Amino acid sequence: MDRKTLITVSILVILPIVSILYKLNVAELSLLPVEVDDTVNLQVVILPKENVAVSEVTFPIPKQFIQSRVLKSNTKVEDLDFRLQKKQYGHLGIWEGEDWNSSIGYYAKIKILPYTHANPEPEIQQTNEKQLGKEPYYLSLKNFSPEEIRLGKKLFEQIHPYDKDNVAAAKQIYYFISEEVLNTSKDITLSDTIRLNNGSAYTQAMLFSLLCRMKGIQARTVAGFDLSKLNTKDNKVKLGFWNEIRIHGKWYFVSTYKNIFAGNVNGYLPLWKSVEEKRSLGEDPATFRYTAYITKSNVNRYNFKEYSEEVASSNSFLRYYSLYSLPTPLQNLFRLVILIPIGALVLSVARNMIGIPTFGIFTPILLAVFFYETNLLFGICFFLLMIGLGFFERYALDKYYLLAVPRLSILLTITVITLILFSVLNEEISFFNQMSVTLFPIVITTIFVERFSIMIIEEGIFHTFVTLAGTLLIALISYMIFFFGSLQILFFTHPELLFIVIAVQILLGQYKGYRISELFRFKEIFKS
Repeated sequence: MDRKTLITVSILVILPIVSILYKLNVAELSLLPVEVDDTVNLQVVILPKENVAVSEVTFPIPKQFIQSRVLKSNTKVEDLDFRLQKKQYGHLGIWEGEDWNSSIGYYAKIKILPYTHANPEPEIQQTNEKQLGKEPYYLSLKNFSPEEIRLGKKLFEQIHPYDKDNVAAAKQIYYFISEEVLNTSKDITLSDTIRLNNGSAYTQAMLFSLLCRMKGIQARTVAGFDLSKLNTKDNKVKLGFWNEIRIHGKWYFVSTYKNIFAGNVNGYLPLWKSVEEKRSLGEDPATFRYTAYITKSNVNRYNFKEYSEEVASSNSFLRYYSLYSLPTPLQNLFRLVILIPIGALVLSVARNMIGIPTFGIFTPILLAVFFYETNLLFGICFFLLMIGLGFFERYALDKYYLLAVPRLSILLTITVITLILFSVLNEEISFFNQMSVTLFPIVITTIFVERFSIMIIEEGIFHTFVTLAGTLLIALISYMIFFFGSLQILFFTHPELLFIVIAVQILLGQYKGYRISELFRFKEIFKS
């Protein structure tokens, strides 16, 4: 490598690094937009236990809460009757029937939103004449047994949160349970938790609700799924329990089991916000067992809006030149376009280092864009069909001794007709899912088929099909790069990284050694 090349490559590599360091340290921007995995697929499977006859099964069904938005759902009922019991604090699915011996349950696609309320201001409990006649539901003790109320009052006297405002009193109750009550995963009653200072997430949450209500703080016990407890091996999760307390008209998240008080948390999917009414909710009844599976959908994987606001609010000149300042349609276009140089880099390595033959220089990249804009299966099928039609069209039109432009125009017309037939048939049989037709494939396939036909005549069928295989291989690799979300966001956020791509291309352009394919091709010469 000569000195001029070394200096050029060094500058091209250093410039992006300096630019990114400036963004991080001077402009104080994040390296990448915040990653968001907020949409999950939930599947609950309910099975009867052996040798148990049952005519009714109940289980909570996802409901629209502030922290969860149900995008899609369906229920599996088999031969049972199903009805949905809707209440303010949750939906309950009820399956009824005889001879239940197969799995039932439901599927739902849910967007999980965070608990956004945090750090409440002090609140003084106020009692007026209107409240004396009607007790708020979440202050009621009627769903607790007399024994639990008696033990709870005794414990409440020990904690003694009388002379504090509601927030300070709730914190005192929270600290007592989280520090004095030991965590256990065993089944235990609320009464035993008070006596033994040993409790599960369920009994700790119930104890917190009981003590808060005794102080006049509205509290409820919530049943749902905690995604942090998700088993990554089989995607199974069990119902978890936590609390919500009402301060200044807002509900705040509390978990004594995980040591969180009124925090901004994410990854909690509430199903039922009044466990006090159905005390057995979430426990395995004697009649059935349930298995819940949760997988992340990775919808809206990165929070572009938040990063755009971060760029716009910075005092740096970058807020005028960032790609995030462009309109949304242009941003969506550049997220694809900015990865085309990466595909070209793959092509350079394949041709210059490995020796894979392709049709032209940019044809594989254009094919990858064709597959991306339509559908991979449709793109390959349509592409191969047009190659076959173009092959026979070439020999059929040779008898008329046509000039190149009219012949290419006929091929263009055949491509349009074929695309129309493909689209009409797909509407009837829906073979290609999420297929979108654009003008781009018409241009690409027309030019490619013409080159394919000429190469068969000039270089033979075998060499032409080897080149076709190489072209498809590079196109598929480039297509997969276009769907590599992390790489796409990295280059979209820091487009100056394209200078490093140019630097690598300069190094590849100066490579004059053997290609890998040539090592196999001339191996006999190397041996001698």
